[in-house]
Amino acid sequence: MRRIFLWCLFQSAVLAIYAQPLPDLDVRNIPDSMKKNAHAVIRDASYQLEIKSADKAYYTAHIVTTILSEAGSDELIFMQFADQFHALDKFSINLLDAQGKSLHTFGKSNLGVQAVGEGLVPEGKLYFLNINNNSYPVTLVTDYEIKYNGILNYPDFDVQVPDASVQKSSFTVKVPLDNDLRYKAQRCNLLPKTDQDGKYKWYSWEVSNLPALVSEIGSVSRNSRYPSILLAPNKFELDGYAGDMSSWKNFGEWYAALAKNAMNLTDDRKKYFQSMVAHASSEKEKIKLLYQYLQNNLRYVSIQLGIGGFRPFDAAKVDKLKYGDCKALSNYMHACLDAVGIKSYQALINAEYNKLPVDPAFPNNMFNHVILCVPQATDTIWLECTSTTADFAKLGSFTENRNALLITPDGGVLVPTPHSRETDNIFHSMSRVMVKEDGSGTAAITLTTTGAYTQSLLHEFSQQVVDEQKDYIVNELGFMQPDRFTVNSARADSNAITHISLDLEKIPAFTAGSKFFISPRIYQLWIHALPTSEKRTQDFYFPHPFVKTDSTIYQLPNNFVLEALPKAKNYEFPWGGFSTSYQFDAQQHRILTTANLVLKENRITAKTYAEVKKLFDNLMAEFNEKIVVKPL
Repeated sequence: MRRIFLWCLFQSAVLAIYAQPLPDLDVRNIPDSMKKNAHAVIRDASYQLEIKSADKAYYTAHIVTTILSEAGSDELIFMQFADQFHALDKFSINLLDAQGKSLHTFGKSNLGVQAVGEGLVPEGKLYFLNINNNSYPVTLVTDYEIKYNGILNYPDFDVQVPDASVQKSSFTVKVPLDNDLRYKAQRCNLLPKTDQDGKYKWYSWEVSNLPALVSEIGSVSRNSRYPSILLAPNKFELDGYAGDMSSWKNFGEWYAALAKNAMNLTDDRKKYFQSMVAHASSEKEKIKLLYQYLQNNLRYVSIQLGIGGFRPFDAAKVDKLKYGDCKALSNYMHACLDAVGIKSYQALINAEYNKLPVDPAFPNNMFNHVILCVPQATDTIWLECTSTTADFAKLGSFTENRNALLITPDGGVLVPTPHSRETDNIFHSMSRVMVKEDGSGTAAITLTTTGAYTQSLLHEFSQQVVDEQKDYIVNELGFMQPDRFTVNSARADSNAITHISLDLEKIPAFTAGSKFFISPRIYQLWIHALPTSEKRTQDFYFPHPFVKTDSTIYQLPNNFVLEALPKAKNYEFPWGGFSTSYQFDAQQHRILTTANLVLKENRITAKTYAEVKKLFDNLMAEFNEKIVVKPL
């Protein structure tokens, strides 16, 4: 009788989403404790996932959210992806004023619809609604249902999101006993209540009265740093391809089955690639030649929905089209290497800047990207096949320091990717600045870069229009605003050499009488101040470790003399340091300044963040010190 009651309760909860009257939603009923540090308050949220089989499920959501101020206006945006496996069946939003009175109701007919997938996945859609609102507070009552006709991922339970408190929230799952699910509590210790009958099992999580968590700039991705419950299937099915996710090995076997016929280069193309590497002196050189061919001849497009999000275009098709997504390009490179007798493995990975690695003990599809792994006798070569500017055998912060799932003939194998060092990302500037008597002048700059700096420079200077290039020079690289400029950037093996010429109306930061007050460099070594360090609770992530060095020569007019130089600086901490020097050559009428900034680790713990912020504050303050020169 208890099980029948639970099932009836579950069904009635789903129906109640669309039937029950609204509770008293006057904003004055929200306790002050729920408003503190909050842009929004989750008044009442209930989510139900009913899993029918390995490929059938229904997900319903009922969410009552009060938005306290314009800072929470993102809550007024609704977005939901859909494809042949996910249908948005029902949808409504009721917008209420501060007293809980209905202002406007939106239905499915009010949603905008946009095709997704570069036109290559015609069934991909993005449903969206952006509610215009000029006064706060307001409350949204959101209801929707998603029908699954093919399952690879179960929806997670976001226990809490940044800058929002939670008065009440629950998540209930009904799953067949012969296909039980797995779960993992992340950043919390929340355990479910469970029950079962002869066919089904129920899981339910519930929380209440959670004060807002303040978002902290520079932390890892949201789904890694806030409390959530991750769910994963054991058995699943997508587009008729059944799989088992209870182990990494089994999940890798499923992916391999999708792509087993995709390595189908024609014999003529195989011979072409064999001739391309025929005179290479080593296997590594062969890999590099093929990778350079990929970078120079193929382009990346994004396909993320449906089975197209996992099954790659076959190699012959990519060879003809000369484009593909990450799966297709990695598979293509995989086929090219196979054609010349080199073994490689495609690798699934959760790509995003500074994302945490997937948990080896919790097999789950957290992956959104594919790269290529090429084992060597003494090392492993990793290839990012979507980038035309990435250095050979180098991964950046988008995929480094993760756990990647290698797709091998024996199934999936989880392995770590490399962690970049500071010497992988070098930015060296050599500037010669010619200062005229009226304060105007010219600057000739040579930038020598590697790693992430090479990728960004080549992208900005080869693909952007002139106004965008100028904006990048001033607002991202930190150079003085030029009247005119020219730029030329080109790859030189693993480096990029960029030449920038600037015509400057005014080189001194300011003048006083006949004195020129000149900044230590023609550009700022570091532009953006780090976030406040007070009460920080989460680790801070720089994009990558790095070395930045600068040598600047100020060539003064012959009748100018030095009055003052800043003192040399030397700040050190366990993860790097910052140093400067200044010299005046009276005979040559020139000033030489140098600077060296090193960051050995891009992850800074919350405990040590204040020390690191102080160093970067000192670095930015150093730029405000001035070289003082004047005419005789």
